[in-house]
Amino acid sequence: MTADAALMERAARLALKGRYGARPNPMVGAVIAKGGRVIGEGAHLRWGGPHAEINALRSCAGRAAGASLYVTLEPCSTFGKTPPCTDAIIKAGIKEVFIGAADPNPANAGRAAGILRRAGLKVRSGVLRRRCEALNPAFNKLMRTGLPYVTLKAAQSLDGRIADAAGRSRWISSPESRLEGHRLRAEADAVLAGIGTVLADDPLLNVRGVKVPRQPWVVVLDSSLRIPPRAKVLSNERVLVAAARPGPGALKALGGRATVMLLPSDGGMVSLPALLRELGAMGVSHVLVEGGGRVIGSFISRGLADRLVCFQAPLVIGGTASKNSVVWPDALNAARRELGVRAALRSVGRCGPDLRLEYVFDTLCSQG
Repeated sequence: MTADAALMERAARLALKGRYGARPNPMVGAVIAKGGRVIGEGAHLRWGGPHAEINALRSCAGRAAGASLYVTLEPCSTFGKTPPCTDAIIKAGIKEVFIGAADPNPANAGRAAGILRRAGLKVRSGVLRRRCEALNPAFNKLMRTGLPYVTLKAAQSLDGRIADAAGRSRWISSPESRLEGHRLRAEADAVLAGIGTVLADDPLLNVRGVKVPRQPWVVVLDSSLRIPPRAKVLSNERVLVAAARPGPGALKALGGRATVMLLPSDGGMVSLPALLRELGAMGVSHVLVEGGGRVIGSFISRGLADRLVCFQAPLVIGGTASKNSVVWPDALNAARRELGVRAALRSVGRCGPDLRLEYVFDTLCSQG
């Protein structure tokens, strides 16, 4: 690894400090070096707060003149929540800028390099590009397609079951897996479940055990608005109920404790593509789906899933009527030329006694 690549790798590791706070903005890290020695560094820690370049410049205490800046994402060049970073970089006297990934935001894409070069700075783009692009799959997808990135989460037994015939599911996964599940929620802008899960388990679906600046949206798929007025999810700050055919008096029963989004029906259920388009328009870049087998199966079978995180416990549930982790109509399989929907294994880890398996689906199938 070259010295420049090593400094960009350091910036990429710094970017991860914004894992829970930067959303829906991208995670970005920045390192400032002079003569190969690091004199400042920073990350974008929270939405609306200083960008990584600004935090790195502040850490230099006025010593940035003549130094090199390594930043994982193209610096912003327009006014948003904060002033343009390109102005601050030029004013600080930085002599050269190394950029990891291009900004997919049309408002900034490709502008920074031109601005910096016209000001006399040297600019080199694409340093550890793939590494830097991989930091922000959700932001990248939202900017390019207008749709949020969809992560599916499942906790299952060795035989692929999420509950027995009586609906018992506590606890398939270990405490360590459940804490990691909260970390996944903390990374998302919205946590989604179906009305079946809400009625069966009455979950809160909020983030616990992980410090976040703001709780994600809670989204409930409830085509006919059957959600009970006393459901725990309604105690969250931001709740969205996606419905297609609300029953009489259902809106009044909610008492304003949730935003009800009326969407087209798809076979009697809420249209998932329509929901994702609406969430994208709201600025939601990452949705974590924690629904039951039918909800998860709907996202996979319709090509709407980007990633699956599966916690597999060393447990066999068995039974003929136990609940499967992924369910869709057999007619869909009959219509396929090939068997099933394939995914690529990204990582294997441990959460206590459980396996943590992460898969990604073909992104071309994830455009809605």
